[in-house]
Amino acid sequence: MPFFVFAHGTRYLEFNPDTTSSLKIADGATPSQVFFPQSDFLGGFDVWLANPGSSGTAVFDLLNEQENVIATKTVAIGNIVETSDGTRFHIDLNSQISVLGNQKYSIKATSSMPELRLYYSNRVKVVAHNAPIASEYITGVGKLGEEEQEFSFKYALYETTETSAPILSNVAWTVISPDQMRVDFNANEPVDYKIEYGPAGQGYPQSIGFTNEYHFCVLGIAACNFMVSVSPNINYQYILTVKDSWGNQSQSSGTFNSGQGLTPTPLTSLEPSTTPSLSPTQTPANSPTGSPIPSSTAIIRSPNQSSPPDNTPPAISNIRTNINDRSIDVAWTTDEIANSHLLISTPFFITITDTSDSTLELEHLLKIKSGLGANVNYVATITSNDAVGNTSKASISFSTLPSIISPPNQPANQNNQSNQQFQEISVSSQNSPNGEGGNINVIRWELPVGVEPSNGYRVDIFDKNGNLVKIILVSKGSNSAQVSDLENGEYSVIVYANNDGVFEKINQPAELKVGDSFLKRLLSFWLFLPVALGLIGFLIWKNIKKKTSQNISPAVP
Repeated sequence: MPFFVFAHGTRYLEFNPDTTSSLKIADGATPSQVFFPQSDFLGGFDVWLANPGSSGTAVFDLLNEQENVIATKTVAIGNIVETSDGTRFHIDLNSQISVLGNQKYSIKATSSMPELRLYYSNRVKVVAHNAPIASEYITGVGKLGEEEQEFSFKYALYETTETSAPILSNVAWTVISPDQMRVDFNANEPVDYKIEYGPAGQGYPQSIGFTNEYHFCVLGIAACNFMVSVSPNINYQYILTVKDSWGNQSQSSGTFNSGQGLTPTPLTSLEPSTTPSLSPTQTPANSPTGSPIPSSTAIIRSPNQSSPPDNTPPAISNIRTNINDRSIDVAWTTDEIANSHLLISTPFFITITDTSDSTLELEHLLKIKSGLGANVNYVATITSNDAVGNTSKASISFSTLPSIISPPNQPANQNNQSNQQFQEISVSSQNSPNGEGGNINVIRWELPVGVEPSNGYRVDIFDKNGNLVKIILVSKGSNSAQVSDLENGEYSVIVYANNDGVFEKINQPAELKVGDSFLKRLLSFWLFLPVALGLIGFLIWKNIKKKTSQNISPAVP
């Protein structure tokens, strides 16, 4: 990758891609490079130059965020042969400058030398067109005059010496699963880190050591984080240590609570589905691998019951990927209904693209269909928020495949799932055929236009509180499922295409209402009201007539 953090020597940041171009400094608007120093001192910098002409001088100014010059250096430049990627040229400032890692600075170059060239690389390859989670200035932005360009000049930053310890802040713990926690933190300069931890009062028997890699964690730009293994339902104590490339160290200590262990929800009943059983299917090597459901059963849970307050983030598990040269599909499972978000970034926290789905569900699948480079390293970060806002994240590193040449008249990265086009899900009720009363709810969908899912379909039914009530597996070739034993209430229905255990929604959730609603009962009452009032009126009239005839005495002759 073209962007580095150096642990040894005085150079701590470099942007030096392999593919570069150059421009003449004297030909147009003044070139400058805007950047975040991401450290607390700056003693010098490198630029990449060529000067096939005669010797001369150039002036390099360092400007702060307010564009005030805080350091300047005039350097002599001799003849430098022009090459494809330029020649590294080092410039030491007269003294080391104290800088703020999360503020923008710029290096401006001026010279009257007619052949002096400054090298740059297209930053679009690193910074996406999407709004990033970290500023684009993390790798730098080139400017000509006042106009920002779609490239960054090649540069490197140096510290000459440092004795101050890094400043560690914002240490936070997140439950990822009952046996995994993530710690996030910030530091004011690139740091390596280690952690020691153990159950409270029992010392620090577990640890993750230094890696000899230094990471940017500057507040407002990026956060450092890593995972630790834990046991459920335990209060832990920890010591987090960070060090800079000079060996200066800082520590933070405290406690955290691991997540709750997962307890299976009791089943109120378990009955076979009316749909045929599924046959095991071998998972292709290039498709996401799923967790098979043991059999084609309908799982009934107690519906429409109020849930206790939820302070536990959803547990993310069973992450699966399908990677091509310029695309990726990511699937995962949560232990409670949650939404979905997928962020693709470089290893240096630069956002490439993202996508999301607001549906609250257990099975998640998001696809990035384009926009990635072939044979490039990326990080995929998945996020799920449950119904009350508890959040869990997980990250995986991956590399896209080398460039794939598609056959003529066939788009690249074509797969079976992308050929599946479904219609809207419909829900209807019909009388029970056995005459014992009650309704059968029929969930129906159109079969896809194109390739049908390899393992049929899965139907998830949730009550109004988001509790899973029933799972129904439907065989390939069928397009409906029947439900006859739901309690009165409101439900949501999600139908998935099942491709080797990877579940893709065929459409947005459908609503299912079981039992007569109040309005329906009220309308039914009004239909019989005139008859009832007529009958009551007739009985009253008959009673009055009877009493009247009894009160009339017969005439005496």
